[in-house]
Amino acid sequence: MKKISIILIMLLTVVTLSSCSTFFTLEPNTSSQEEIDYNQLRDDVYDDVYNQIYSDLYNNIKDEIISDVSQEEIQAIYQSIRLDIQEKVENGEIEVEALSVLDQMTEVGLTSARAVVGINNINLEDDIEATGSGVIYKREGNQYYVVTNYHVIEDAKTIEVEFADRTKIETELLGVEKLVDIAILKFTSFEDFPVASFGDSSTIKKGQFITAVGNPTSVDYFNTMTMGIISGINRYFDIDEDGTRDMFVNYIQHDAAINAGNSGGALFNLDGEIIGINTLKIVDYTIEGMGFAIPGNLVKLIAEDIETYGESRRKPMLGISFVDISQNKASLLASGVDIPDNMNRGFYVQEIVSGSSVDGYVLPGDIILEIGDVVIENTSQFVEGFSQYLVGDVIDILVYRNGSNLTLNDIELKGRD
Repeated sequence: MKKISIILIMLLTVVTLSSCSTFFTLEPNTSSQEEIDYNQLRDDVYDDVYNQIYSDLYNNIKDEIISDVSQEEIQAIYQSIRLDIQEKVENGEIEVEALSVLDQMTEVGLTSARAVVGINNINLEDDIEATGSGVIYKREGNQYYVVTNYHVIEDAKTIEVEFADRTKIETELLGVEKLVDIAILKFTSFEDFPVASFGDSSTIKKGQFITAVGNPTSVDYFNTMTMGIISGINRYFDIDEDGTRDMFVNYIQHDAAINAGNSGGALFNLDGEIIGINTLKIVDYTIEGMGFAIPGNLVKLIAEDIETYGESRRKPMLGISFVDISQNKASLLASGVDIPDNMNRGFYVQEIVSGSSVDGYVLPGDIILEIGDVVIENTSQFVEGFSQYLVGDVIDILVYRNGSNLTLNDIELKGRD
């Protein structure tokens, strides 16, 4: 009976797919020098996504019934459904949403994609030129504003934006946010360049279709567009694998193809709105399709700060040097630190940075138990929780001092000098 139910579920899936229909029309990129075969482009995407549907369908079914059905039976069922779907598609009975996602891209979306430019990092002393991507996100008169990654323009003597026709315009660096890996540039031109706008990255969902636009390897592949889905949200990294999350921006994970040179390029939703700025990918022979973008909402706030103040005032610095008790209690006890037997979490404070957020509140020798609404269990968990706070937020801190708990009230978070 269970096998029959499973087969019915599969057939229902086929019927569900047959009811989906969302198409959009691709318009030619007038800046391109090559004739693009849009029918072939659609066929390629059709094949890629269609194959993913097959794969997902097969894996979902296999996981649910693996204990009751043999591999041979699963393969036979899967192949039967595959052929049934293929026949319906060929007969025009099915227009699968995933297969036709390109047809959702509006003219606005394509115009936004053209707002992605090349970024040239020129170091005159060493005669080095590196390239990356950037996005024009704002125009005021003849002033254009561009966002890119900090690592794209780091140590540059001159920074240029470059366009499809290889026109280059020197830019002014307005400011950077090194921790988040963002830089804001400005250039002057009387040309009418496309401008992209920010969407609300807080509304994105896992599985949502997105496009990544940038210049992989160099501007030889200017304005390359790849498609994928959002694979995860609120991702964090322990770069040096020491148990501490070194990068605590809540990154967007996606599987759109990006490569060296895509850094600083945009992650768009299908309405052509910037929902992220691509910054890195995991490269390993065992890993495929793991790219990461800085959420657009955070990028927009940083850009506004830099435009106004010349610096980012978004990411606060506590200003403490500490030891994580959850990982180092035994060594702290051995060095003479007084830690209650039942206390297995918190940060033992070693030093305070002068003029920082907690200077004048927290003292060396304190054990910090809570910061804001983050109850400290370990460093990784704290870094993730603390990433919600911005410069100017006012918080309380709970510490263990001289044998008792003490709440330190109304501490305003400060930025880095």
